Amino acid sequence: MICPKCGKEMIPGALGPSPKGAVYWAQESYFKSKICNLFTKKDAVKNGAIPIPIGNGLTQNRTKAWACKECKYVLIDCN
Repeated sequence: MICPKCGKEMIPGALGPSPKGAVYWAQESYFKSKICNLFTKKDAVKNGAIPIPIGNGLTQNRTKAWACKECKYVLIDCN
C-alpha cells in the first residue's frame, strides 16, 4: 500500500496492547512470536514496533489520528 501522506510503500501490520498506556504497531510475525503478547517496550521497539501513546487528555496529550468515515482507513501520528 502506498502512503497517502508521503507516497512510499507502507508495511502491513497490526495493533497490539502493551502495559503502561500504549498500543503498538508491529508486523504480524512479531505478535505471533510472543505468548499472549507479553513484551517490553524495549524489545518491541528493537524488533521494529512503533509505540502509539494513548494520552488521557489531562496529564498527557491525546494521540492525533485521522479517519475516513467512508473507507474506515485510520492514520495515526505517533510523534
